[in-house]
Amino acid sequence: MSAVDSSKQFEPNTPLAQAYMINALQVAEHLEKCELQKKREEKSKEEEWKNKSAMLIDEEKRINQERHSLEEKKKELSEAETKFDHERKNLERSMAERDKRFEQQKRDFESTRDRADAMLANNESVVDIDVGGQHKFKTFCKTLCRFPDSTLAQLTKGVSGTRGTLFIDRDGKHFDFILKYLRSEDDEQVMHTITRYTPDEISDILEEAKYYNLRQLVKVLKWALITRRNDSDMQPFEREGDNGYVTKDEVDLAEQNFTDRRFEHVQFKHITSFEGSVLERAVFLKCRFDAVVNFADTDLRKAKFVDCEVLQPILVAGANTKGAQLPDNVKDD
Repeated sequence: MSAVDSSKQFEPNTPLAQAYMINALQVAEHLEKCELQKKREEKSKEEEWKNKSAMLIDEEKRINQERHSLEEKKKELSEAETKFDHERKNLERSMAERDKRFEQQKRDFESTRDRADAMLANNESVVDIDVGGQHKFKTFCKTLCRFPDSTLAQLTKGVSGTRGTLFIDRDGKHFDFILKYLRSEDDEQVMHTITRYTPDEISDILEEAKYYNLRQLVKVLKWALITRRNDSDMQPFEREGDNGYVTKDEVDLAEQNFTDRRFEHVQFKHITSFEGSVLERAVFLKCRFDAVVNFADTDLRKAKFVDCEVLQPILVAGANTKGAQLPDNVKDD
């Protein structure tokens, strides 16, 4: 084909030229679409990379936080381990000391048991007692040991054998009363028996009880002595039984001094007035209040109401009750 023929084929209006033009436009459009697609894909990948980078940063932060938390827990665990080790050593030391104390207590118990066995064997023995060289008695060793901390129990330790002798350099006039008390376990019986004695005789027996360190008997005798000596002071009351009193009528005990006074087993059947009286450290023991008792404007500091039965109100308006032990049924207005 000649050059003239070829140039004619690419003339604008020729079919071939038009086909080339269309094809070129399509190629250009396709290339443009490919370029746009490429840009979109690159942008998508860039965003995906950014998202992944952000996720990686967040993950790194989380990992760092967990690492920090693990380090804190590791530190706490180390401290707890140190504390546990310290407590374990203390516990081991405490257990060792406890075992040591237990062994000592065991030895003490065995020693006490041996002494108790010896005392039990000795308690069955009979003791001849010579008090002051003129009063002789005979009793079991266990009778003298009824109160282990008493002087008689201590003296009996020196008695050995099935038949021992005990000499007491003391006036034996009232030792029979002491011996009867040791044979008895009833304080009420002692109180009943003591009524046959005069106050002076009770004082003598009290001195003997103190010497022999019979504490409960000392308490009983002191109360018996107070009761006997204070009968004159209990004129407003009438005796009832061996150790009780009861009001005869309405009683006026106002404006009197009853400091350290004991009112024991008194039954207030009638209205009684202590108004304005001094009752500092007074003791009302096992009293019964069947009627109103007026303690208005009294000095009741450190006074005690012990085992009292209060059926009517006790009036304490204006009273000084500092340190007092009062019953429940009290009116202060």
